[in-house]
Amino acid sequence: FVLLMIIYHATYVSVLHGLLTIEFFRGFWWVFPRFIAAGFVTLSGWSLSAKNARGGCFRDYARRAAKLAVPALAVSLVSLIMFGKSFVFFGILHLLALSSILAAPLLGRPVIALATGLGALAAGMALGPLRFAWPWLAWLGFRPGELYPVDYLPLLPWFAWICFGASAYDFFGRRLKTAPEGRSVPISSGKAAFPLRTVLYLGRHSLIVYLAHLPILYGLAWLAAALFR
Repeated sequence: FVLLMIIYHATYVSVLHGLLTIEFFRGFWWVFPRFIAAGFVTLSGWSLSAKNARGGCFRDYARRAAKLAVPALAVSLVSLIMFGKSFVFFGILHLLALSSILAAPLLGRPVIALATGLGALAAGMALGPLRFAWPWLAWLGFRPGELYPVDYLPLLPWFAWICFGASAYDFFGRRLKTAPEGRSVPISSGKAAFPLRTVLYLGRHSLIVYLAHLPILYGLAWLAAALFR
């Protein structure tokens, strides 16, 4: 998912700088970023349940939320400077931060988590086509008219994928074995090919990659646009 994210953002930034011409509001390029986001959010839910299975407590989830909230605020401030009214006020980092707290009562309760996820998905799908005059509730899913942030993942329906990931771990993840006799193989061992180790490294440091790759892509796109125009 990290590589897919980089591919999408590279394409998006190239379009912003006039290097490519692509329609993002229909077809593949509409589905692609939502598929990537759903994957990241689902894996976050899986990770929360895995932490709970290892004895995690609410303090752990609150600490996780705080670590995500700081870069989320930074993204909001930078995007406000760059995009004005289209700034990121509730994107994927905001969603993951808040969900780390909201999901805590659901961890270890896969049936309740699944039901909550289905409810969140249904509510979000019902709200999606509608527009409201309540901008203070946009983070929840009550989207105002003429609101087009560059990244927008409201709690409804996106909290559903947190619930699905948490439920999936509790249903299936506890039963998985990663090696014979129940022993896990370190992913940094020499048994993995270099490309695989690189991908796994990016996955383990996805937050750093997320924050670092965007300014790099914007810088490269700006340079390319300056050279080829």
